[in-house]
Amino acid sequence: MRMRPVVLSMIVIVLLALAWLPTGGFLPGERTNKPQLYVELTSASMSPRVDDVMFDIRQRIQQRHEWRLVENAAPYAWQLEAEVLESEQLVIVAVLRAPQSETTEQVQEQRFKVQGPYDAMGALPEQFVKVLTDLIENAEKHSTSL
Repeated sequence: MRMRPVVLSMIVIVLLALAWLPTGGFLPGERTNKPQLYVELTSASMSPRVDDVMFDIRQRIQQRHEWRLVENAAPYAWQLEAEVLESEQLVIVAVLRAPQSETTEQVQEQRFKVQGPYDAMGALPEQFVKVLTDLIENAEKHSTSL
């Protein structure tokens, strides 16, 4: 008799947990309201400075709460391809592709570049992530207002 309320409580908790989980009817892009982002960072030279900048960019992107990172490129996710170049200045060149929509088959992309002297190496990743965040937020606002 004493175990009956405990067992009933456990059954109710299990049923609530099962009701809360997604049923699988949603596509991966529809399971969250946050934009999803796939990031690909490359560099032709593997100097310590470039490695530091790439590491800093990765860390800053991973710590952002505005979007979810995905492991593989997918049609429902934003795709960022960035390359860190060394020349007279440190240059970060990127292409940001919007998720594919069902209404248009055109690939919408934004190209941007952040550059600066080697002395400003610590500020470049911060500026890069700021530009990236602004581009995604503005595009998301525009798409929801349509």
